[in-house]
Amino acid sequence: MPAWARFVGRRDALLEEYGARLRAMHSALAEDEETLRSCVEHARSILDECAAGMREGRVVSCEDAWAMASEIGARRAAGNVHPVESLRAAAVLIELTVRTLQEICADDPAAVPLLCTAVLTLNQSISLRMHVASIAYDRFLFDRFQRAQADGVHTLAREIHDHVGNGVSLAHRQLELYEVLHSEGCGIARDRVARARLVLTETLDTTRRLIAGLRARVPVTGLREALEAFVASADSPSTEVDVVVEGDENRLSHDVAGELYTVVREALRNALQHAGASRISALVTITPWRVVAVVEDNGAGFDRRRRAAGHGLASMTERTTLLGGELTITSARGAGTRLEVTIPLMEAGHAIGA
Repeated sequence: MPAWARFVGRRDALLEEYGARLRAMHSALAEDEETLRSCVEHARSILDECAAGMREGRVVSCEDAWAMASEIGARRAAGNVHPVESLRAAAVLIELTVRTLQEICADDPAAVPLLCTAVLTLNQSISLRMHVASIAYDRFLFDRFQRAQADGVHTLAREIHDHVGNGVSLAHRQLELYEVLHSEGCGIARDRVARARLVLTETLDTTRRLIAGLRARVPVTGLREALEAFVASADSPSTEVDVVVEGDENRLSHDVAGELYTVVREALRNALQHAGASRISALVTITPWRVVAVVEDNGAGFDRRRRAAGHGLASMTERTTLLGGELTITSARGAGTRLEVTIPLMEAGHAIGA
């Protein structure tokens, strides 16, 4: 049997040992079966090239090597597998392959030239793949960096809408009430101006933090207290607003509480400004596994099929999604609107102690 055929006959055993070695060295390439399988199949193509080189007596390369290496590089970058792991895996494959070739050619001096050809093919195959995979890895990280930049701009726009836009809207409403009360000679008109000034001061502070590159954080010391304070600042005497928070707020991390407050506040603001409702309710239920917030109104409602989503709805959806949650809206003309937000709490970073 020719040397190349004997090498092919030992290929599967070599690959099995290769996978076992990767597991034993706790390589990132062996963290899950799919990644390990991909790594082994990649090694199989390299061994096939070695066998072809021995059979043909020259260094050969697979036509699909470039595309395969590019795919592998992008996949490993997506899985946060550092190129150093690929180098470690390549070293293992070289060691096992050279050892196998030596054993095959030990009793066949005529096969020594084929051994040299196989080693040269092995070196070329691995070098080519490492080079291409490195390019693909860098390209993937660069693309992700560009997306992160775009997401950063989008996040800033969301922050401006949710924090600056909300504050300006409240101040504008207070000034509108001032104009009405002032024209009627009402004595509390001056209070509206004071409230508008307070809101604008807070909005200016938020704007400065955004400009400084800091993510605006809602100072939530208590979710119920913060929501009630917002309702009081909105000051809509024609609308009855109920806020209820059930469960242990300590189960919410600071980030979740802040983001949830922003989402519920935006839902309340939309209902106060656009629904024309006489009653609005906000119910937040906190359990060990999830937090559910429901905001309902008996207002005019709307047809979501005909109404384009504004910045507010998009922002609420994005914030909920980033927390691994889900937002649903049910509404119809004349039947009010119901918004429900569900966020899991048993995942890392969601609940204190999780």
